Amino acid sequence: MKKNEVRPFRSALREMVRELGMLSRKSSGTELSPLQSHILIELNSKPSGATELATKLCVEKASMSRTLRTLIEAGYLLREYDGQDGRASTFRLSDSGKQRLLYLEENADRFTEEALASSSDQEVQEFLKTIMQFSGSLRNARRQREAGMTLRPIEPRDNAAIAELIRNSFRENKIDHLEGVSLHDPELDHLSEAYNKPGARYWVVESMGKIVGGGGIAPLAGEDGICEMQKLFFSSDVKGMGMGRRMISFIMTQAAAMGYQSCYLETLDELKDAVRLYEIFGFRHLAKRLGDTGHNSCGICMLKKL
Repeated sequence: MKKNEVRPFRSALREMVRELGMLSRKSSGTELSPLQSHILIELNSKPSGATELATKLCVEKASMSRTLRTLIEAGYLLREYDGQDGRASTFRLSDSGKQRLLYLEENADRFTEEALASSSDQEVQEFLKTIMQFSGSLRNARRQREAGMTLRPIEPRDNAAIAELIRNSFRENKIDHLEGVSLHDPELDHLSEAYNKPGARYWVVESMGKIVGGGGIAPLAGEDGICEMQKLFFSSDVKGMGMGRRMISFIMTQAAAMGYQSCYLETLDELKDAVRLYEIFGFRHLAKRLGDTGHNSCGICMLKKL
Protein backbone atom coordinates (compact mmCIF):
# COMPACT_ATOMS: atom_id res chain seq x y z
CA MET A 1 0.00 0.00 0.00
CA LYS A 2 1.25 3.47 -0.88
CA LYS A 3 1.53 6.04 1.91
CA ASN A 4 -1.04 8.34 0.33
CA GLU A 5 -3.58 5.49 0.50
CA VAL A 6 -3.26 4.93 4.26
CA ARG A 7 -5.30 7.93 5.45
CA PRO A 8 -8.33 7.24 3.19
CA PHE A 9 -8.21 3.60 4.32
CA ARG A 10 -8.20 4.63 7.98
CA SER A 11 -11.04 7.05 7.32
CA ALA A 12 -13.15 4.26 5.83
CA LEU A 13 -12.43 2.06 8.85
CA ARG A 14 -13.44 4.82 11.27
CA GLU A 15 -16.69 5.27 9.42
CA MET A 16 -17.38 1.53 9.63
CA VAL A 17 -16.66 1.50 13.38
CA ARG A 18 -19.09 4.38 13.89
CA GLU A 19 -21.82 2.76 11.80
CA LEU A 20 -21.36 -0.47 13.74
CA GLY A 21 -22.23 1.51 16.85
CA MET A 22 -18.95 0.80 18.60
CA LEU A 23 -18.96 4.31 20.07
CA SER A 24 -22.50 4.11 21.43
CA ARG A 25 -24.28 1.99 24.02
CA LYS A 26 -27.58 2.37 22.15
CA SER A 27 -26.39 0.27 19.23
CA SER A 28 -26.71 -3.02 21.13
CA GLY A 29 -30.31 -2.32 22.06
CA THR A 30 -29.26 -2.65 25.70
CA GLU A 31 -27.48 -0.51 28.26
CA LEU A 32 -24.28 -2.49 27.65
CA SER A 33 -21.08 -0.96 26.29
CA PRO A 34 -19.34 -2.66 23.34
CA LEU A 35 -16.77 -4.18 25.74
CA GLN A 36 -19.47 -5.48 28.07
CA SER A 37 -21.30 -6.99 25.11
CA HIS A 38 -18.17 -8.74 23.88
CA ILE A 39 -17.51 -10.18 27.33
CA LEU A 40 -20.98 -11.74 27.44
CA ILE A 41 -20.47 -13.19 23.96
CA GLU A 42 -17.12 -14.75 24.90
CA LEU A 43 -18.36 -16.16 28.21
CA ASN A 44 -21.27 -17.78 26.43
CA SER A 45 -18.70 -20.06 24.78
CA LYS A 46 -16.92 -21.03 27.99
CA PRO A 47 -16.11 -19.66 31.46
CA SER A 48 -12.85 -17.70 31.45
CA GLY A 49 -10.52 -15.75 33.69
CA ALA A 50 -9.82 -12.03 33.49
CA THR A 51 -6.41 -12.45 31.87
CA GLU A 52 -7.74 -14.81 29.21
CA LEU A 53 -10.59 -12.43 28.40
CA ALA A 54 -8.28 -9.41 28.26
CA THR A 55 -6.02 -11.22 25.81
CA LYS A 56 -8.92 -12.43 23.68
CA LEU A 57 -10.55 -8.99 23.49
CA CYS A 58 -7.27 -7.06 23.13
CA VAL A 59 -7.76 -4.79 26.14
CA GLU A 60 -5.70 -4.01 29.23
CA LYS A 61 -6.26 -6.30 32.20
CA ALA A 62 -7.13 -3.34 34.46
CA SER A 63 -9.94 -2.31 32.10
CA MET A 64 -11.14 -5.89 31.95
CA SER A 65 -11.19 -6.21 35.74
CA ARG A 66 -13.24 -3.02 36.13
CA THR A 67 -15.72 -4.10 33.49
CA LEU A 68 -16.12 -7.56 35.01
CA ARG A 69 -16.92 -6.00 38.39
CA THR A 70 -19.58 -3.84 36.76
CA LEU A 71 -21.19 -6.86 35.10
CA ILE A 72 -21.16 -8.81 38.38
CA GLU A 73 -22.83 -5.90 40.17
CA ALA A 74 -25.46 -5.80 37.42
CA GLY A 75 -26.17 -9.48 38.02
CA TYR A 76 -25.01 -10.67 34.59
CA LEU A 77 -21.96 -12.66 35.72
CA LEU A 78 -21.06 -15.16 38.41
CA ARG A 79 -17.54 -15.41 39.80
CA GLU A 80 -16.11 -18.80 40.76
CA TYR A 81 -12.94 -18.95 42.86
CA ASP A 82 -10.25 -21.57 42.43
CA GLY A 83 -10.25 -23.90 45.43
CA GLN A 84 -6.47 -24.26 45.40
CA ASP A 85 -5.54 -20.67 44.48
CA GLY A 86 -7.79 -18.13 46.13
CA ARG A 87 -6.52 -15.36 43.87
CA ALA A 88 -7.52 -17.18 40.70
CA SER A 89 -11.10 -17.14 39.50
CA THR A 90 -13.24 -17.68 36.44
CA PHE A 91 -16.38 -15.93 35.30
CA ARG A 92 -19.52 -17.32 33.71
CA LEU A 93 -22.91 -16.01 32.67
CA SER A 94 -25.73 -15.93 35.19
CA ASP A 95 -29.29 -16.68 34.06
CA SER A 96 -29.85 -12.93 33.83
CA GLY A 97 -26.69 -12.59 31.74
CA LYS A 98 -27.87 -15.30 29.36
CA GLN A 99 -31.19 -13.50 28.88
CA ARG A 100 -29.43 -10.19 28.27
CA LEU A 101 -27.10 -11.83 25.75
CA LEU A 102 -30.04 -13.41 23.92
CA TYR A 103 -31.65 -9.99 23.52
CA LEU A 104 -28.33 -8.49 22.40
CA GLU A 105 -27.73 -11.23 19.81
CA GLU A 106 -31.25 -10.91 18.37
CA ASN A 107 -30.83 -7.14 18.03
CA ALA A 108 -27.40 -7.52 16.40
CA ASP A 109 -28.73 -10.17 14.00
CA ARG A 110 -31.55 -7.86 12.88
CA PHE A 111 -29.16 -4.95 12.38
CA THR A 112 -26.74 -7.07 10.33
CA GLU A 113 -29.55 -8.57 8.22
CA GLU A 114 -30.83 -5.07 7.45
CA ALA A 115 -27.34 -3.92 6.48
CA LEU A 116 -26.88 -6.88 4.13
CA ALA A 117 -30.41 -6.82 2.70
CA SER A 118 -29.40 -4.63 -0.24
CA SER A 119 -26.43 -6.82 -1.20
CA SER A 120 -26.35 -9.83 -3.51
CA ASP A 121 -25.36 -13.27 -2.24
CA GLN A 122 -22.03 -12.91 -4.03
CA GLU A 123 -21.39 -9.53 -2.41
CA VAL A 124 -22.20 -10.93 1.02
CA GLN A 125 -19.65 -13.72 0.54
CA GLU A 126 -17.08 -11.19 -0.67
CA PHE A 127 -17.75 -9.00 2.38
CA LEU A 128 -17.22 -11.96 4.70
CA LYS A 129 -14.02 -13.06 2.98
CA THR A 130 -12.57 -9.53 3.00
CA ILE A 131 -13.49 -8.90 6.64
CA MET A 132 -11.94 -12.21 7.73
CA GLN A 133 -8.77 -11.50 5.75
CA PHE A 134 -8.40 -8.01 7.14
CA SER A 135 -9.10 -9.20 10.68
CA GLY A 136 -6.23 -11.63 10.22
CA SER A 137 -4.00 -8.82 8.97
CA LEU A 138 -4.85 -6.70 12.01
CA ARG A 139 -4.15 -9.63 14.32
CA ASN A 140 -0.78 -10.26 12.66
CA ALA A 141 0.16 -6.58 12.88
CA ARG A 142 -0.68 -6.56 16.59
CA ARG A 143 1.35 -9.70 17.25
CA GLN A 144 4.31 -8.31 15.31
CA ARG A 145 4.12 -5.08 17.30
CA GLU A 146 3.90 -6.97 20.61
CA ALA A 147 6.94 -9.03 19.59
CA GLY A 148 8.87 -5.84 18.82
CA MET A 149 9.51 -6.87 15.22
CA THR A 150 11.45 -4.45 13.05
CA LEU A 151 12.50 -4.76 9.42
CA ARG A 152 15.87 -3.20 8.61
CA PRO A 153 18.86 -3.49 6.22
CA ILE A 154 21.31 -6.25 7.06
CA GLU A 155 24.49 -5.35 8.95
CA PRO A 156 27.75 -7.31 9.32
CA ARG A 157 26.78 -8.26 12.88
CA ASP A 158 23.76 -10.14 11.47
CA ASN A 159 25.75 -12.48 9.20
CA ALA A 160 26.13 -15.43 11.56
CA ALA A 161 22.53 -15.32 12.81
CA ILE A 162 20.87 -15.15 9.40
CA ALA A 163 23.15 -17.87 7.99
CA GLU A 164 22.22 -20.22 10.83
CA LEU A 165 18.53 -19.35 10.43
CA ILE A 166 18.66 -20.26 6.73
CA ARG A 167 20.47 -23.53 7.44
CA ASN A 168 17.97 -24.41 10.14
CA SER A 169 15.06 -23.69 7.78
CA PHE A 170 16.45 -26.21 5.31
CA ARG A 171 16.81 -28.77 8.12
CA GLU A 172 13.29 -28.18 9.46
CA ASN A 173 11.79 -28.61 5.98
CA LYS A 174 13.92 -31.73 5.41
CA ILE A 175 15.46 -30.31 2.24
CA ASP A 176 19.02 -29.84 3.49
CA HIS A 177 20.14 -32.87 1.47
CA LEU A 178 19.52 -31.13 -1.85
CA GLU A 179 22.33 -29.82 -4.01
CA GLY A 180 21.99 -26.75 -6.20
CA VAL A 181 20.07 -24.69 -3.63
CA SER A 182 20.85 -21.47 -1.76
CA LEU A 183 21.96 -23.50 1.28
CA HIS A 184 25.25 -24.09 -0.53
CA ASP A 185 25.82 -20.58 -1.86
CA PRO A 186 29.41 -19.54 -1.03
CA GLU A 187 28.26 -16.14 0.26
CA LEU A 188 25.84 -17.57 2.83
CA ASP A 189 28.06 -16.67 5.79
CA HIS A 190 28.70 -13.14 4.49
CA LEU A 191 25.35 -11.86 3.26
CA SER A 192 25.90 -8.25 4.33
CA GLU A 193 28.94 -8.07 2.06
CA ALA A 194 27.32 -10.09 -0.75
CA TYR A 195 24.39 -7.67 -1.01
CA ASN A 196 26.53 -4.55 -0.73
CA LYS A 197 26.60 -3.99 -4.49
CA PRO A 198 24.60 -2.00 -7.07
CA GLY A 199 21.02 -3.20 -7.49
CA ALA A 200 21.16 -5.55 -4.50
CA ARG A 201 19.62 -5.26 -1.05
CA TYR A 202 19.01 -7.58 1.88
CA TRP A 203 16.84 -6.98 4.92
CA VAL A 204 16.47 -8.81 8.21
CA VAL A 205 13.61 -9.01 10.69
CA GLU A 206 14.63 -8.50 14.29
CA SER A 207 12.50 -9.33 17.33
CA MET A 208 13.68 -8.44 20.82
CA GLY A 209 17.30 -8.45 19.67
CA LYS A 210 17.00 -11.78 17.82
CA ILE A 211 17.12 -12.23 14.03
CA VAL A 212 13.95 -14.11 13.04
CA GLY A 213 13.89 -13.69 9.27
CA GLY A 214 15.35 -12.14 6.17
CA GLY A 215 15.01 -11.67 2.44
CA GLY A 216 16.61 -9.77 -0.40
CA ILE A 217 16.92 -8.97 -4.08
CA ALA A 218 19.77 -8.83 -6.57
CA PRO A 219 20.02 -8.28 -10.34
CA LEU A 220 19.18 -11.40 -12.35
CA ALA A 221 22.22 -12.14 -14.49
CA GLY A 222 21.56 -11.79 -18.20
CA GLU A 223 18.11 -10.22 -17.78
CA ASP A 224 17.81 -6.43 -17.98
CA GLY A 225 15.28 -4.84 -15.62
CA ILE A 226 14.64 -8.05 -13.70
CA CYS A 227 15.68 -8.69 -10.11
CA GLU A 228 15.65 -12.01 -8.31
CA MET A 229 14.08 -12.37 -4.88
CA GLN A 230 16.55 -14.37 -2.83
CA LYS A 231 16.96 -16.11 0.50
CA LEU A 232 13.54 -15.39 1.95
CA PHE A 233 13.50 -17.38 5.18
CA PHE A 234 11.93 -17.08 8.63
CA SER A 235 12.31 -18.76 11.98
CA SER A 236 9.58 -21.22 12.92
CA ASP A 237 9.10 -19.05 16.03
CA VAL A 238 7.30 -16.42 13.93
CA LYS A 239 5.32 -18.77 11.71
CA GLY A 240 1.72 -17.64 11.28
CA MET A 241 2.43 -14.02 12.20
CA GLY A 242 2.28 -12.63 8.66
CA MET A 243 5.95 -11.69 8.37
CA GLY A 244 6.33 -13.55 5.08
CA ARG A 245 3.55 -11.47 3.56
CA ARG A 246 4.97 -8.27 5.01
CA MET A 247 8.46 -9.00 3.69
CA ILE A 248 7.27 -9.91 0.19
CA SER A 249 5.18 -6.74 -0.04
CA PHE A 250 8.11 -4.66 1.24
CA ILE A 251 10.59 -6.25 -1.18
CA MET A 252 8.28 -5.67 -4.16
CA THR A 253 7.89 -2.01 -3.22
CA GLN A 254 11.65 -1.58 -2.84
CA ALA A 255 12.37 -3.38 -6.12
CA ALA A 256 10.01 -1.10 -8.03
CA ALA A 257 11.54 1.98 -6.38
CA MET A 258 14.99 0.76 -7.49
CA GLY A 259 13.81 0.73 -11.10
CA TYR A 260 13.18 -2.96 -11.69
CA GLN A 261 10.32 -3.88 -14.02
CA SER A 262 9.91 -7.49 -12.89
CA CYS A 263 10.88 -9.79 -10.04
CA TYR A 264 11.90 -13.42 -10.58
CA LEU A 265 12.25 -16.25 -8.08
CA GLU A 266 13.06 -19.92 -7.92
CA THR A 267 11.80 -22.25 -5.22
CA LEU A 268 11.23 -25.88 -4.40
CA ASP A 269 8.17 -28.08 -4.91
CA GLU A 270 8.42 -29.07 -1.25
CA LEU A 271 7.72 -25.50 -0.06
CA LYS A 272 4.04 -25.51 -0.97
CA ASP A 273 3.00 -22.81 1.52
CA ALA A 274 5.63 -20.45 0.13
CA VAL A 275 4.54 -21.14 -3.45
CA ARG A 276 0.93 -20.38 -2.56
CA LEU A 277 2.01 -17.11 -0.96
CA TYR A 278 3.94 -16.09 -4.06
CA GLU A 279 0.86 -16.83 -6.17
CA ILE A 280 -1.27 -14.62 -3.91
CA PHE A 281 1.17 -11.75 -4.48
CA GLY A 282 0.87 -12.06 -8.25
CA PHE A 283 3.83 -14.28 -9.17
CA ARG A 284 3.11 -16.41 -12.23
CA HIS A 285 4.65 -19.78 -13.03
CA LEU A 286 7.14 -19.96 -15.91
CA ALA A 287 7.76 -22.91 -18.18
CA LYS A 288 11.54 -22.41 -18.07
CA ARG A 289 14.21 -20.66 -16.04
CA LEU A 290 15.48 -17.15 -16.53
CA GLY A 291 19.07 -16.04 -16.01
CA ASP A 292 21.71 -18.24 -14.44
CA THR A 293 21.11 -18.65 -10.71
CA GLY A 294 22.95 -21.94 -10.28
CA HIS A 295 20.04 -23.36 -8.27
CA ASN A 296 19.34 -26.36 -10.49
CA SER A 297 17.38 -28.25 -7.83
CA CYS A 298 14.66 -25.61 -7.78
CA GLY A 299 11.78 -26.99 -9.82
CA ILE A 300 9.54 -23.92 -9.68
CA CYS A 301 10.29 -20.65 -11.48
CA MET A 302 8.02 -17.61 -11.11
CA LEU A 303 7.86 -14.01 -12.31
CA LYS A 304 5.93 -10.93 -11.23
CA LYS A 305 5.54 -7.66 -13.15
CA LEU A 306 6.16 -4.69 -10.87
